[in-house]
Amino acid sequence: MTDNIVKFPSRELDIELELEETEEEYMEMVEAINTMLEMHIAGLLVTSEANWRHVMDACMSMAVSAGLRAGISAEEIQSMMRTSKIHEVEYDA
Repeated sequence: MTDNIVKFPSRELDIELELEETEEEYMEMVEAINTMLEMHIAGLLVTSEANWRHVMDACMSMAVSAGLRAGISAEEIQSMMRTSKIHEVEYDA
């Protein structure tokens, strides 16, 4: 018996891909991710000694890390945080 092995040439490819995404599709994805994070955080809060202040600080840290990983400069992230408007919302709990 022999193995079927395909060897591809080893070379680096410089590929950029931009997917067309409407603002509506973008916001749907943001909302979906927010829902997933809320579910994870709810579990974390009931299974640990963490509180909402811990969650807020961790999320702010993650926002900066995510922004840097998305290619946003530190200056742009700081500007976004300075100019963000906070709106209180009521939750049905």
